[in-house]
Amino acid sequence: MKRFMVSLVLGVGVLLGACTQQEPVALPAGLQGAYDLVLVNDDLVFVTSTDRDELRVLQLTEDATKRGYVRAPNPLEPLAIPVLPRPQALARDVRYDAEGNERTGTYVYARSSGSAVISVVDSAADKLREVARLDTRLLTDMSSGSSESSKSSGPVTAFAALATEQEGGSSTLYFATQDLDGARVWRVLLTTDTEALATLPVPPRAEQLLKLASDEAVSSLLVLPDPNLIAVSTHRGQFGNPGTSFILKLDTKTQSTTLDFGGAQVLQLVTHGRVPGEDTQPERRAAGARIFGVLDPSNCTQPAAPAPAVACQSGILAVDSTTGSLAKDFTGYPMLPINSGPGLPMGLSLSTNTLLSVQGGETREPTVPLLGIVPLSTGAILFFDALNLTHLNVGATWLATETPNTATATISLLDVVGNNVDPSTPDRRADIAFSGTFGVTRDEAYVLTSEGVLPNTSRLERDPATPTFTVPIVEALEEGVVRPSVRPGDLIVLLPENTSQPACAQSVLVGEVQRAPGAATALLVPVGALPEACADYPRFEVRAGGERPLVLTDAGGNYLQRMGTGSTYSRADTFFFHPPGYAGQATGTAVSLTVTRDLRQSPVGRDQRFVVTTASHFYPYVLSVDLVNYDALRAFRLPGPVVRARVGDTDFAYIVYPSANAILQMNLSTVVAGAANALGLVPFR
Repeated sequence: MKRFMVSLVLGVGVLLGACTQQEPVALPAGLQGAYDLVLVNDDLVFVTSTDRDELRVLQLTEDATKRGYVRAPNPLEPLAIPVLPRPQALARDVRYDAEGNERTGTYVYARSSGSAVISVVDSAADKLREVARLDTRLLTDMSSGSSESSKSSGPVTAFAALATEQEGGSSTLYFATQDLDGARVWRVLLTTDTEALATLPVPPRAEQLLKLASDEAVSSLLVLPDPNLIAVSTHRGQFGNPGTSFILKLDTKTQSTTLDFGGAQVLQLVTHGRVPGEDTQPERRAAGARIFGVLDPSNCTQPAAPAPAVACQSGILAVDSTTGSLAKDFTGYPMLPINSGPGLPMGLSLSTNTLLSVQGGETREPTVPLLGIVPLSTGAILFFDALNLTHLNVGATWLATETPNTATATISLLDVVGNNVDPSTPDRRADIAFSGTFGVTRDEAYVLTSEGVLPNTSRLERDPATPTFTVPIVEALEEGVVRPSVRPGDLIVLLPENTSQPACAQSVLVGEVQRAPGAATALLVPVGALPEACADYPRFEVRAGGERPLVLTDAGGNYLQRMGTGSTYSRADTFFFHPPGYAGQATGTAVSLTVTRDLRQSPVGRDQRFVVTTASHFYPYVLSVDLVNYDALRAFRLPGPVVRARVGDTDFAYIVYPSANAILQMNLSTVVAGAANALGLVPFR
């Protein structure tokens, strides 16, 4: 079922930015509970006002000073369209013309969660009223010859509508209901003569197209350019048993193509009109060439069995609408999910020929042939290249001394307080060699501490009456061999109880490590007697010594292994994006560090540390709203569905914000990736 987002209240049109900009005067709509919005005829945005049982309409006039909600006959009030109780989801009449361009039709439809009723609204700018309220229990009642089992009594869970191609034709409304014995998909024809529809003496008859299993519910219906086809996605409640997505052939009422979203369950299906332009793959630019799915990771696994990796990820995937297979990105290999961090997609809009501001690290043209816009549950907005099925990477920058399209690292040697030991040598590649894989290496930090304290051996208690020391042992894989953390040649440092007093100036060498096989602790036997001045100290720590005096940890301080001259730490991982030249490999080197400095000839002082900071040179085109510096934007924390509209020569994203009970207009030619934005954002309340 389409994800419902918390209430949205449309915002006053206050233009944020330079103080010299003129503020548009917009009549506040006073929305209460806006869960969804749709764009009709490129200039009317319909939005729900759930708590008031009505819809409001934002009119996108080219004159920004007049842009605002359609006024009621009383010009002092915005127009309200009364509809069914608590409208939470909207659908519009849509079709694709002979050139593959998306066109809207006569009606906008509204439904409510748990209800069997659908409101039909005349979307003409001079009408804007509910013309019918359809009870699907009556539409599906075919008792004049059909069995009782063909009648639906359950709520509507999804809907979509196909607009007519000719004047006087019919709008085809598709809707799914959920009954005790399973989900069903229906079709009903509605005359586009709005006056005739409003005065029908009996409800029109719906035709059952499909019946599904009792444990399956329909989450999304999608009209395709071929009027004989619709796409359907379903979901199930059992872990490890996700719903399915498929194309339904209407003339035969059969499932013709399975849509393979990598085993993932899909919340919402979206497609696109024809993408202008020419390339070596013209088929990918055809209207409806790909079907995009908003993934639902909530059903990704059974308690005892892991599911495929894609099935447990959130984000966006696309499939080829002809074959149903996972679509291939610009590298010619199956795409990876488009996502950004932990945020869950709250909606998806696909728009053609969209002017989007170019950021540093990008070499593309300002106009994106097919742009994906994804509001996220974290409050961020993600933009991606929906034609090439890849992120818009705004972090692809390299220094003149670096090689483009490679992962890099900066290496420094710091003292115990963080000062650069040798500022004249900013790059320590002569000491630590790094390699990684562009598309696998992430932005991370690694620390190699000289004579660092070994894991779990900081300020341990000891019995001063005994000359031995008991320590926990941590094992780690070092160059293919599992080795214990503490070894002969390490250093025991005696510590006083009072932490303000210094440690013993003389370290004790570990001569023997006595450990039973598999034991979690070991007994350390020092070489010689303990220093007389420190022999009664009650605490101690163990530091790395010998041939591997460097303790390698990650940025969080987690122990990885010990290193010395010539030793290597290496870790492989999967690709999180496909770089240019990707050849189909599943994994690559995430990080490889080799100590090339001769630590015996050129030792490093205790607690001095090499810090290796790896650079992915990847940052998705993601931005947020400035919630701190502008009072008018403080409530814009949680976005919902989004539509894109071109007003004049400017492309805007219109995003419904349940947290603010408002719509936010975002000028796509001025947004800044990786930043909290305010300039070019206009709230309509």
